[in-house]
Amino acid sequence: MRKLLEFHRSPNAVKVRVGLNYKGLEYEIEEMMAADREPMLAAASWPMIPILIDGDVVMRDSLAILHYLEANYRDAPSLTPGSRDEIQTAEALLANLSPEILRIQWGLSPQFRKPEADREEAAIAEAREAMRTALERLERRLANRAWLVGDAMSIYDIVLACNLLPTRPPERFAEQSPIWRFFADHFRLDDDVRVASWIDRVVEHDDDWGGPPA
Repeated sequence: MRKLLEFHRSPNAVKVRVGLNYKGLEYEIEEMMAADREPMLAAASWPMIPILIDGDVVMRDSLAILHYLEANYRDAPSLTPGSRDEIQTAEALLANLSPEILRIQWGLSPQFRKPEADREEAAIAEAREAMRTALERLERRLANRAWLVGDAMSIYDIVLACNLLPTRPPERFAEQSPIWRFFADHFRLDDDVRVASWIDRVVEHDDDWGGPPA
């Protein structure tokens, strides 16, 4: 049985769960603890999640795991766009948008680590505006289409949508985590935004999103 070592609320773990579920591959989950990295080090000589153990193969890094699943389970539904032009378009979207989105999120670290009363509202507002600007191109891309390219979800949808999960946090996550609460309060996308609907379509393939473990 395949085993996924993960932190349940991690967007990178969600990427792998979506890929495994989309391809119909059975697996079991082992929830890690941030304070104890030994299981990860023992499995992959690597202190980060996700880690996929598939028989004798041990894979780390969510994108590498997705490419591994795509390369080795070709009979399962494909996560590769159907043409070279579609791949190039999706690669460009990912290369241009994902670093900017992650930069904005990481730049907020000083704010969500502070007590609420000490947070700098101007800095938060500036980041919120930067996120809105970054998502304008994606919003236009998703006009009259369900996925970034083609007629089906691809690796590119999974990676980019999951990087945006802090804008669609389940309430349960916000109740459990001050970081997720921060993003829920300041960066949650409205339900009628195309990007929000697209993110939801991706995570529909993860039955555990927002659910167990408690």
